[in-house]
Amino acid sequence: MNYSESGVNIKEADEMVNEIKSYIGQNIGLYGGLFPIYKYLKDYEKPVLVSSTDGVGTKMILLEKENRMDIAAQDLIAMNVNDLVCMGAKPLFFMDYYATGKLKKEQANIFIKSLSKILEDIDCELLGGETAELPGLFNKSSVDVGGFVVGIVEENKILKFQNVEENDIAIGISSSGIHSNGYSLVRKLLDEGLIEYNPKIIEPTKLYVKQTLKITDYIHGAAHITGGGIEGNLSRIIPKGLGTEIDFNWEMPKIFEDIANSGVKIKEMFNTFNMGIGMVYILPEKNFKKVEEILNEFDEKVMFKSKITKSDKKVMIKY
Repeated sequence: MNYSESGVNIKEADEMVNEIKSYIGQNIGLYGGLFPIYKYLKDYEKPVLVSSTDGVGTKMILLEKENRMDIAAQDLIAMNVNDLVCMGAKPLFFMDYYATGKLKKEQANIFIKSLSKILEDIDCELLGGETAELPGLFNKSSVDVGGFVVGIVEENKILKFQNVEENDIAIGISSSGIHSNGYSLVRKLLDEGLIEYNPKIIEPTKLYVKQTLKITDYIHGAAHITGGGIEGNLSRIIPKGLGTEIDFNWEMPKIFEDIANSGVKIKEMFNTFNMGIGMVYILPEKNFKKVEEILNEFDEKVMFKSKITKSDKKVMIKY
C-alpha cells in the first residue's frame, strides 16, 4: 500500500506547482508568501493593515458541474476584496486554499491562472496558497475554495459607521446577479424544477474595487450586499438612532424574477439575496454629483437614493 493508492497523488500536485510558477512567480512552493510591505509604508503616515476572508459557498456545486473554475476564481476574489474596500483599504495581496477529493491538474490550473489574471487587473498580488487533496473528506468531483486578502488604509481614512451622519444619503449600485449568496435555496429550486437552469444563474460576482477606491474621499461608508441582503448588510454601517427608508423601484436581473415566480416570498428574497444591488455607499448629499460622475466612468448607475434620518430602525425597505 502506498500514498497514491489511498487517493493522494503527490506527483500530480508537484507538477501543478511547477506549471503555475511560469505565470505566478518563483515564490510559489515556499513555506510562506513574501510581501515587501516597506515599499508601501512610505506613502502612509499611520498605515493600518486590513484583512478579510471568505469562500464561494454552495455555488461551488453548480460551478463544478459546469466546469467553471474561472468563475469560481472571480467569485472568491470578489467576496474578499469587495468586503475589504468597504473599509477604504487598497488590496495588497491575496492567498487561496483549494481543496478537492481528487486533484485534477487542468481544472486547478484554470482556477489559479484566473486568480492571477483577475488580481493583476485590480493591482493585488497573488502571494501564494495551498492545494489539498482530501479523499474521504470530499468526493472525487468536489472542490471547495477559500480566500484571504490583506489591504492597507490610512488610519484617518478608514470607512466606519461612526462617520455616518444624519442627512447623509445612501445610494445603491447594481449587482451582476445572485453573486455568491443564497445558493442553497437556488439549488433546491433547481432540484425541484421550480426554476430552470441557465448560465445567468452562475454569473460571476461583480468586482467593486476600482470604483470604490476612487470615491473613498467622498463617502462616509460602504456596504457589500451579501448574505442577509440589503437590510442585513447596510445596517452594519449605520449608527444607532439613525436609519433609512428605501423604495424598491429598481429593475432586478431576471433571475430574481424567476425566483419570485417560483413561489419564494418577496420578504424571504430580500433576507436572502442582494436583489440586484451589489454595493451601497453612504455619503454627504453635497458629494452626490461628484460620486455619480465617478461611478459613471465605470458604467455604474445609481439604482436608488435614500436619506439617512433619525430612526429606531436602521433599514426599512418598502416593497
